[in-house]
Formats: sequence, structure tokens, C-alpha cells
Amino acid sequence: MTNIPETKPGVISIADAIKIYFEHYPDDVLTRLKLVHRGPFFQYSLVGNNGTRRHRLKLNAQTGEAVKKSAKALKRRAREPRRRDAKALNLENLLPLGRINEIVFNAVPVSTPMTWKLKKKKDRTLWKVKVADENGANLHKVKLDAQDGTLLAMKRMV
Repeated sequence: MTNIPETKPGVISIADAIKIYFEHYPDDVLTRLKLVHRGPFFQYSLVGNNGTRRHRLKLNAQTGEAVKKSAKALKRRAREPRRRDAKALNLENLLPLGRINEIVFNAVPVSTPMTWKLKKKKDRTLWKVKVADENGANLHKVKLDAQDGTLLAMKRMV
């Protein structure tokens, strides 16, 4: 059995993490989401902006509690609405993490996920998943479409 966060008791879903982010920053657009293993727990890192300030929220993935919050003024060029819209993630019809993991595990011969990143590349919202074998010797990066799960790229890291 692999160590998949959303299958562990008490780990909040990606949808819940996004909901918590928007409770803290309701006027923002979300531009990045990351889930990583930090020490004894998994941690969500969510980044967005409201057109004038960039906000970063780190959550304990088991409890949903904020671990760290920060805000920083955007540079003048980054305040342009077209740039903000271009970086906004498409959060509609996101596949759940369990389905993303299924696709990744069928594509590569390793089964220990390490990080999940949700980013926008051109007009497409992508999952970038890093997975390794049990001892960490074989590391792979896999890119998937976040809405339909289409496998876009696989790369073995040396």
C-alpha cells in the first residue's frame, strides 16, 4: 500500500484546502497549489493574489489549520488584470488526488508520491507529480491535465 495523503485518516481533500484558502482570502484568484510531506505531516501551500497583494497560506493537511500566512505587495507589472487572469488556476472539475495518483502509478514503475503541484501552463491547469521507489533511488516527474487526467509528460530524473 502506498502512502497517499487523501487515503490516510484525517487528511483534508484538495477541495477543502482550496475552500479554506478562499475563507482567508475571498477576493483572490488561486495561482499555485502544492502538497508536500513536511516532517511528521503533509502540508498544503497555496498562493494567490487579489490584484494588489500576493498571499501565501500554508496548511497542516491533517487538521486544515494555518501553519503560516504571508502577504507581499505585487510589482506594478504583476498588478495588470490580464496577467492575473493568465495565472489563475482553473479549479472547475479538478480530478481528486486519488484519481491523479492512480494515473501516475499506472504510468511509472514506482509508487511513493513525494510532491504534487498544481500550476497553469499556457491555458492548461496541470498536475506535476514527483514519485519515487521505496528507497528513493528512482525519481520520476509526471505531468497530467488537472481536469481530464491526460498524461502529458513523463521524465525519469537521474
